[in-house]
Amino acid sequence: MVTEDNTDPVIAEIYERKNFLIRPPLANLDGIVFVNSCIEPLPNRFVLDKLVAIADSKGIEPLVVFTKTDLKDAGDIIDVYRSIGIEVCLVNNMTGEGAERVMEFIGGKVTAFVGNSGVGKSSLMNVLFPELSLETAHISKKLGRGRHTTRQVEMYKLAGGYVADTPGFSTVETERYCRIPKGELDHAFREFGEFMHDCQFADCAHIKEKGCRVRQAVEDGRIPRSRYDSYIRMYEEASKINDWE
Repeated sequence: MVTEDNTDPVIAEIYERKNFLIRPPLANLDGIVFVNSCIEPLPNRFVLDKLVAIADSKGIEPLVVFTKTDLKDAGDIIDVYRSIGIEVCLVNNMTGEGAERVMEFIGGKVTAFVGNSGVGKSSLMNVLFPELSLETAHISKKLGRGRHTTRQVEMYKLAGGYVADTPGFSTVETERYCRIPKGELDHAFREFGEFMHDCQFADCAHIKEKGCRVRQAVEDGRIPRSRYDSYIRMYEEASKINDWE
C-alpha cells in the first residue's frame, strides 16, 4: 500500500502462506499447468508423476498439457491421468487448438506454467498471451532437449489473475522442487485415497505388507500400474533421506 506521507510502497500486512514451492520459488498457487510434449523431448512419466504428486501434496490443482500434437500422438498416458481425475489438455501451439481450456483453467487464479526444457511452454504462453512475445528456442539434436529460454520466474498479471512462467528444468532437478516424506507420500497419490484406509495395517506403506488394499487395487486394474511404479520409486528415494535433512 502507499500512505499519504510516503509515496513508496509499504508492506502493511503479511498473510499466511497456503502453500509454497522451494524450486521454482513460488507461493500461494491455485493451480499448476504441467506442460509436456508428445515428441522431442518425449514425456517422462516418472517426472510427471513426481510433479503431480508435489502439487497434490500442496493442495495445488494440476492441469496436464501435451503440446506438439501435430507431430505425434500422446498415447495412453492421457487415459492414465484422466482415469484418476486429473484433467488433460492437448494443445497445438502452431494453430492454438486446445488452448482455450488452458485459458479457462488459469482465469482469475494464481497459476504457474512448469515443464521440461523444450516442451513448448513458452510457445504455449505466447499462444495464450501474444503480447508477452516470450523467447523460444529449438531442440538441440545433440542433447535431445531444449535450451533454457526462461532463466528466472516471471510473474505476469494476466487473465484476471497472476501467471508465473518458470525456467525449464532437466529431469534430475525435480528433486529440488519439494521433498515429500515417505510417511506422507501415499496422500500425494489421489487414487490411493479410496483404498488405503482399508489396509490391514494403519501404517501400511503399500510396498509388501499383508492385507494392503492399494496393492490389491493395482492388481485389479483400479490403480494404474505406471502410477504405482512411480510411487515405489519415490518411496525408495524418500527412504534414503533422513528426516533432519
